Amino acid sequence: MSDIFIILAGGLGMFIAVVHGYLGATKVVAPVEGIAASSKRILHAIFFLSAVYWFIGGAVLVAAPFYLSDEDRQVAALLVGALYLSGAVANFWGTRGRHFGWMLLSVAVVFAWLGQ
Repeated sequence: MSDIFIILAGGLGMFIAVVHGYLGATKVVAPVEGIAASSKRILHAIFFLSAVYWFIGGAVLVAAPFYLSDEDRQVAALLVGALYLSGAVANFWGTRGRHFGWMLLSVAVVFAWLGQ
């Protein structure tokens, strides 16, 4: 059962990463006007890099049951869970809880914890 939870955590993390990267670039950063081009590049980088990190973490979790020992899998689940938890906390704090992203990341954290 723990294999299923860790794979679900990774799959959810990768899904969140793709949606976050796409929506961030098209709906948040692209419409921004009146700021310097360098500031807009920084906004793109923030959305893109957070999506990349979440995707890589999800890929590690999905691969963990197949390629990692039990101890290494536990470490991967804890590290990626901490990455997702920091994103959930920042999302909750930054949007005052009005954005659903913190809930999805929190579910991924719970799945990672159950999968360790």
